[in-house]
Amino acid sequence: MKRLVLAVCLLLAATKAFAADNQAYLGIFAATKVSRMAGMPAMPALPPGMDMSKMPGMSMLSGAPERMLEVRLWSPGVAPADAFARIAPPVGLKQGDRLDLGIYRPEPEKAAGPGEFNPDAMPDFTIKLYWGSSDTVKPGQPKIIRWQGLTAEQKGQLRKEAARSPKAGSYFYKPDWTTAYWPTEKQPGKISKDASLIGNYALTTNYTGNVALDAPPNVEFLAPIELSSPRLEAPVPLEPAIHFAWKPIPNALGLHAAIFGMEGKSTMVMWSSSEVYTPEAMSADWGYLQMAQVLEYVNSTVMMKGDRASVAVPAGIFANCDMAMFNMVGYGPGAALPEGQPLPRIQTKTTLNVMLGGKAMAGMGAMGGEGAPAE
Repeated sequence: MKRLVLAVCLLLAATKAFAADNQAYLGIFAATKVSRMAGMPAMPALPPGMDMSKMPGMSMLSGAPERMLEVRLWSPGVAPADAFARIAPPVGLKQGDRLDLGIYRPEPEKAAGPGEFNPDAMPDFTIKLYWGSSDTVKPGQPKIIRWQGLTAEQKGQLRKEAARSPKAGSYFYKPDWTTAYWPTEKQPGKISKDASLIGNYALTTNYTGNVALDAPPNVEFLAPIELSSPRLEAPVPLEPAIHFAWKPIPNALGLHAAIFGMEGKSTMVMWSSSEVYTPEAMSADWGYLQMAQVLEYVNSTVMMKGDRASVAVPAGIFANCDMAMFNMVGYGPGAALPEGQPLPRIQTKTTLNVMLGGKAMAGMGAMGGEGAPAE
């Protein structure tokens, strides 16, 4: 389902590229992430020394928040064989005195082969789009997109972007540019609960310039998104309106929520918390937006205000889904310099992913009783 959602989002919103120039970019991205599965109670705290994050799939079962830090240094062209890049981080990050970035050099793009995403293989595929906070479906909805209505150009672009997606997920891939990255295999970057972003980050390279950037006191890891409704001890009933509520998130600038569901193999249902329809509003993941973009989305109601604490999903739109996934993101303050080589910025966000339920998960209700909204 994840790959299909990605393909749909590529269709709805064009990929945003960097300017075609010689400007290198440094991104320091801090996230707080929580994954839950409705019907699977959050696990109690583990004994000291046990780390479920290293066990595949276990982070969703634990429901515990994770802090993550990712560094990406994009530079035009192919870095030389002896290239190096490292960052001296603040002491409060608790990652030692040096982050050694790995170097990923671009490879020639290959044509899609057997097994790759192929929109022609789904002639009957349909997407139903809903948006806005409401107990009932708003007038003029849903917007329907049919796969068979795509142009040859759109199908070609989908194939191309889908082929790049595995690289993009690992490296924020940009064709024909070198990407230096952290964490690495040698430095896995496990961020402790009491670590802090605040302080100075000094980049040194021998191939694309040096720069330093401060994270001021307001640029810190955001609090996790904690739902108070619906209860997640059992799969969430999808027939009635779904009322999501969460604890206020200090320092959040903007929030966005979305649900993706599948009716069989040929129909995808998508809902967005945006109060207006735009292709961007239906996206599953905006990555790390700059603060100016967050403000623009909040002002245009594509995104909810940062102090919002609830949203409603219309009744019945996911009732026939085999499964439905809830995704929410909150963006916090960042820091950047107006010039530099590379041009640096720090950005923060907090995310929540919940497998809500659906016909395929109906048997899991016995694990936690009947699903119900919190009182």
